[in-house]
Amino acid sequence: MKSLFVIIILTLTKCQLTIQMREESTTGLAIQIKDMPSKVQGIQKNYDRITPKIPIEENRESRIYLEDVLFALKNQNWTADEEPCLNQTLVLIESLQNFTLWAVFNWDSISSQPLGLLYGNRYQLGNFDECLKTPWSNIHPELTTQYCLSEIVLERTDHFVKKRNKTHDWRYHPYGSVLDYLQYRPPHTRAINELTWGVCVPANCGPRSVERLLATMLARSHLGVAGIRPRIAVDSPCQKMSDSREYDALFFAFFGILLLLTTVCIVSTILNIRRKEHSTMDRIIKIFCLKENASNLLIAKEEGTEVLYGIRFFTICFIVMDHQIGIINAGPISNGLEVDHDVLSVKGMFVIHDDLFVDTYFFLSGFLLATAITKYKRLPNVFILILKRYIRLSVGFAVVIFYLCAVYPYTGSGPLWNRIIAGETENCRQNWWLNLLMLNNYIDSEHICLVISWYIPCDFHFFVVTILVYWIYKNSPRLGLTCAGVLAIASIVVPAILNYLNKLPPVQLFTYDFVADPRASEQFHVTYIKSHARYAAYVVGFASGLIFFHYGPAGNIKIKKWSVLGACVAMMVMLIVMINGATFLWREYNLIEGILYAAFNRPIWACGVALLVFCCSWGHVPVVKQFLTWSPWVPLSRLTYGVYLTHTIFITRNVFVARSPRHFDALDTLNSAAGTIFWSCVSSFLIWLLAEAPANNLFQLWISSMKKDVSKKEEKKVHEDPNTITTISSSSNDNLPSTIYFSKI
Repeated sequence: MKSLFVIIILTLTKCQLTIQMREESTTGLAIQIKDMPSKVQGIQKNYDRITPKIPIEENRESRIYLEDVLFALKNQNWTADEEPCLNQTLVLIESLQNFTLWAVFNWDSISSQPLGLLYGNRYQLGNFDECLKTPWSNIHPELTTQYCLSEIVLERTDHFVKKRNKTHDWRYHPYGSVLDYLQYRPPHTRAINELTWGVCVPANCGPRSVERLLATMLARSHLGVAGIRPRIAVDSPCQKMSDSREYDALFFAFFGILLLLTTVCIVSTILNIRRKEHSTMDRIIKIFCLKENASNLLIAKEEGTEVLYGIRFFTICFIVMDHQIGIINAGPISNGLEVDHDVLSVKGMFVIHDDLFVDTYFFLSGFLLATAITKYKRLPNVFILILKRYIRLSVGFAVVIFYLCAVYPYTGSGPLWNRIIAGETENCRQNWWLNLLMLNNYIDSEHICLVISWYIPCDFHFFVVTILVYWIYKNSPRLGLTCAGVLAIASIVVPAILNYLNKLPPVQLFTYDFVADPRASEQFHVTYIKSHARYAAYVVGFASGLIFFHYGPAGNIKIKKWSVLGACVAMMVMLIVMINGATFLWREYNLIEGILYAAFNRPIWACGVALLVFCCSWGHVPVVKQFLTWSPWVPLSRLTYGVYLTHTIFITRNVFVARSPRHFDALDTLNSAAGTIFWSCVSSFLIWLLAEAPANNLFQLWISSMKKDVSKKEEKKVHEDPNTITTISSSSNDNLPSTIYFSKI
């Protein structure tokens, strides 16, 4: 009985002390408000006069919460630089208790506590526009606010590690501790204890003050339990309404050049109707004619490889879908836990190793190069071939880089926009020249401009090396075959050696860690983007092209009876290679198996594509062949290079202008990917008409003029000395076949 009496006395004493401390805190608040500038005090008194007071009984819970926040803020050590922010925050809380419009408007834009964090909802963004676009922002500058993003890591302080139960996943035991749940992170999944929290604060608050406010709010949330210590950092600059981005000279330069090219093309199209094709001016007009350049996309080459049109277009569709899934997964989604489970399930096996589709393009590029150059008894000038290939790859690439540097930052806004897009733009402004020199996958790749652009220098390097080896073969067959054999073996062995020496997984898998920041991945820089580690598929493509040319498109090899079976085997081989790579996520890594898979997965995939092409071209595969050779795929396949260059720009923009997390859904992602493909095709078509086609035509005109000049010189020499026998140099007489002209995605 005495013990009970003592407990009651102690409880009453504690309550009295708490009330006294809160009264002292409220008194301190009144003193701080008196110290505020007279203008803010006058406005506040006027609001207090016209704003009805809410009865304490009707708003008891919110008042208790706000009083707790107030008490915590008042009892911290604030520096002199932080006092203006503290004073404005105290006014905000007092006005919030009185239900004043501006204060409630401000507080309503903040997620007062993290929601959905345990289900993978990392981004707690609040309401970005409500914070910055207040109705009174222009007439009451003293109420200006800013939107700040913070990175928070919830750390446990007891250092207790629970042993895992082998019979079931203890992480999801309903009667377990949330501390265990937050701490445990399965491989290849997102961290549940990390969150990005957006908060609306007075404009005079610095990063340290924002961290104090968030720590106070988090301590009073459902995650503010004993044993959790938040590590908070506000590293990104806060956004204000007045921080609108000003248009610079680069922005106006882009649209000035765009207007000039558009005008030239439209005028040329009008003048081309009456052209006579006799003068140089007539030929230049034809170069810029929109009608002529658009009609070139419709020309289908009947060389027995018509199935490549469909394969090329659907490959880019799969690539767009993969990037759509990856970038959305890296952005703000509300069901990250569910997505992580799908990645580690059977569904994920069809997604996380889909980078093999890029090897399909390496195969196609090598295949078409072989079928084109083998038509010539004498190889055209190697320098002309390389220069033409460079122009084909670099012109559209330069347009996209120019857009990223000059225009892209102005196309959106949002909580995450500046953080994501500013980094992309800065990388492009810094390293654009590396991209145009085709060195961006080797030099400063940690700051590569446009992550997917690594593919372009790889393709160019493969083209140069292959052309040189073929030139050596034409001049010295034995030496050429030796070089080709060494390169073929090296293309298989080098990836295995690199993975072994650097202790890397067999392949780069598209898990959350990778898609969230590809530039931070070691394997991305060591093996994934390096030309010497990706050459195998191109070699298979070139060898397949030589075989196809040797036996001819008519199909001297009679495989019609076996074509259906061969096509099925080809698709089965490709599927097995893709799925087998995904299994390295959850099974124990075996050194020998890993080395073999790293060496052979890409060339075997390319062999599967080759078998499919041979079966459809030389045999009869019902439905599949008719579908892949459908005429609409012809122009679409020729736009795929522009689609590849632009599609991630659309995806990234759509993801990172988000004001709140989205629910990741397969059908919604498919719908978004279809829209991305459509707009990427439109942008690719415009780039082709205004830049790529005119540049290629000008190069062709230059080659033709060189040819005429050489012919005239030779004719003049023959006329002066009829006994002299001359041969026109193939360097000016032969041009790169049109097949290679359209051979790239």
